This record gives sequence, C-alpha cells and structure tokens, in this order.
Amino acid sequence: MGALPTWWVPAVALLVLIVGTILIEWSTKGSSTFISPENLLNILRQWSFVGIIAVGMTFVIILGGIDLSVGSLVAFLGGLGILLMNHLMGQGWGELSAATVAFAVMISLGAVAGVLNGTLITRGKLAPFIATLGGLAAYRSLALALADGGEFRSASAEWFKALGTGGLAIPGTNIAPRAPEPIPLLFPWPVVIFFVLAASAWVLLNLTRYGRYVIAIGSNERAAVYSAIPVNRVKLLTYSLLGLCVGISGALLSSRMNSVSSSGTGLLYELDVIAAVVIGGTRMRGGAGTIAGTVIGVLILGVVGNMLNLLQVSVYLQGLVKGVIIIGAVLLQRAERL
Repeated sequence: MGALPTWWVPAVALLVLIVGTILIEWSTKGSSTFISPENLLNILRQWSFVGIIAVGMTFVIILGGIDLSVGSLVAFLGGLGILLMNHLMGQGWGELSAATVAFAVMISLGAVAGVLNGTLITRGKLAPFIATLGGLAAYRSLALALADGGEFRSASAEWFKALGTGGLAIPGTNIAPRAPEPIPLLFPWPVVIFFVLAASAWVLLNLTRYGRYVIAIGSNERAAVYSAIPVNRVKLLTYSLLGLCVGISGALLSSRMNSVSSSGTGLLYELDVIAAVVIGGTRMRGGAGTIAGTVIGVLILGVVGNMLNLLQVSVYLQGLVKGVIIIGAVLLQRAERL
C-alpha cells in the first residue's frame, strides 16, 4: 500500500469543517444555508482571487522564497488598468477594445513586476523577504498617489466588469423562480480561471523539468548548483510566474468590483495567500508542496470565513481564528516530519 498524498491532512480538515458547519447550523437554526449552491459559489468567487495568487505563490515557497508584495501589487495593477481604460475611452476607443488593452497591460505588468523581484533576488543578492517587503510599500504608495488616496472608478458601463461578474450558466438552475424568464445560476469566470490555472500549475510542477528544478532548489540549493541546474534562471522564472498570477487576479478583481480602492483593495492578501499555501501542506522552508494542497488550503480559508459569518462571530475575532489555523498547520507539518 502506497503512502498517502501530502494533502490528505488538509483534505480531512476541510471535510471536518464542512460537516461541522452544517451540524452547527442545523442545531442552532434548524436548517443550513451553508450547503446552498448560491453560498458555495459565493465562497468560491470570493476566494478565487486569493487562490489564483496562491497557485503562483506555491512555486515560490517550494523554491524556498517568499513574496510579500502581492496584495499591494493587486491594488496598483488594478488601479493602473482602470486609469488606462478610462483614458483610452476618453480618446474615443470603444469599451471592449479599451477593456481588452487594460486587461492585457495589467497581466503583462504583473509578470514584469515578478521579473523585477526575481532580478533583485538573483542579481541584487537581496533576501526575498527584504526585496518583496520593499515592493509591498512601493506598490501601495504608487496606488495611493495615483488615486490621491481615493478610488479608481471604471468609466465602462458593461464590458470591463463582464469578466469579473459573468460566468458559465449552470443548466437546470433558476435563481428567480417568479421571474417571467428563468435566470440560471452562474459558475463565475474567476472560479473557472482559478481551477484552470491550478490544473495547469499541477502539470507544470509534476510533469515538467522546470517543476523538478523548483523542488530541487528548494530542497538544497547548493546541491542544485552542483547538479548544473540554472538556479538563477529558475528563480527568475518562478517570480515571473507569480507576478503573472497577481496580474490575472488584479484584472479579475478590478473587473468584479468595477473599481479599485487604493488603500483597501488587496490589503493583507499576502497573508491569506501564504496561509492558503502553508495550510495546504507546502513547507515554508521549501522543497515540498502540492498544488492540490494549495487549492484545499484556499477552500479551508473560504469555509472558515463563511462559517464565522453564518454563525455571526465578530469580524474582529476572525483574524484570531485564521492565525490559530496557520500555526496549527505548521505544527502539523513539523509533527509529520518527526
């Protein structure tokens, strides 16, 4: 009998959380809204933006690195994209073409920001914590300066928000039974993109030479150098991949809200992203981790947040619960290695 996959512990934890939430709701309310399709899709939608970044962060943490700039970068890219789209529309561009260019620029600049982080780490010899901590402060400052501390508001009435608010119609569903025409429940595009990226990342990590190199460097960087692995090139590519994921998330989130708050959008995303990766079983020291575990980690955070809201737990205590979960996940990792 083969060994259990590394993500089995978070998978069991997710199952326990789901069952526990349903039982608590039934005991206190006599029914459960948690398992309604609308609520489950709402959890997926809310956390898909974090999940997309967590997919890229998994590679970085397996590599033995970290990136603290992702939340600030989401706000900066989203705001810059809205400014660009509004400018193009003011120059006579149509909504669709302006929105398309804005999305492309946000995603491309995300990859460029990743290249910058990777260059500071590989060529500048900065510790990942220091290099990305600088980015955390710089990108948020740029977002605040561009919006003068306020919001970036989209001038698009339809096309810009279509990607973040639309989705695939689920056959046989109707969220408005009394309406003249049935309105199907939508499987949101951000969730679709999250799962597609996760599946692609699984292939990249498990079935390619690049994935083997990432694991090897995270396990023992010196041994990787002696094995003729291009360590700096792999690091640069990995941080670029994370930047690309941040750009996609920023584009989807700004589309979903049709605006970006320079001070609030993406705030503390870096903690949620790192928490999801660690809860999913990826070692903070690098060398081991799975994409499946990260997806489960994202779902655990989503279920916990939703559970606390349904049970009317004070929002001020939810950070405490999240902190306890993170510490517990790391302790479980350590216990498994003993």
